Amino acid sequence: MSKLVVLSPQEIENLDRQDPGTRRDGGWQSLLVGLQQKLNRATGELTLNEGDLEHIPRYAFDYGNGGWESRLRGVFEQHLGASLGRGT
Repeated sequence: MSKLVVLSPQEIENLDRQDPGTRRDGGWQSLLVGLQQKLNRATGELTLNEGDLEHIPRYAFDYGNGGWESRLRGVFEQHLGASLGRGT
């Protein structure tokens, strides 16, 4: 299962707040940098695979507040809903 989303310029800006050099620093860093790399910057299109759709709500809701939670909501809430796709 995958889902195609088209990110707005503001959503792309939120996604790009993660320094690509942090890819190896942990799970959520790797997720955000991986999503940056999959993004079609010309169109804003981003295809979320099954793993992405599982990790996005997990990192947004299941771990302590480190700032990435609001970043994930800012990027994906419009596309996946308030629960970021959990339970759908």
